[in-house]
Amino acid sequence: MLDALSLPPRLVVRALDDLHTLAEGLRRLTDREGDLNELLESVRVLPRVEDELSANIAELRRDVQALHAWLQPLHTELTDLDDTAEKLQTALAQVDVTIAAFHRELQELRDRIPGL
Repeated sequence: MLDALSLPPRLVVRALDDLHTLAEGLRRLTDREGDLNELLESVRVLPRVEDELSANIAELRRDVQALHAWLQPLHTELTDLDDTAEKLQTALAQVDVTIAAFHRELQELRDRIPGL
């Protein structure tokens, strides 16, 4: 008991400040109990949310694969159509050359026939 009386007042004030700081911290923690409860609930449902997210990703992957499978024949058809268009363009160019040659021959023939 005499030791308590021999403590300097500064140490007593410091101890009371520390005790006050602890009490304030405890009060803030209990004030935020709702936040902690929400955090705890979030941690509890996290595995379910992860499972749902994984399922959605798997479903999206299946959808993309199905879309790819659907588009592949279309891509092949478009490639074939492009090849056909190029061949047609080449053939039309040959027809143009043939028509131009035929036209020149007709003009030459017309020029040789008097009175036309």
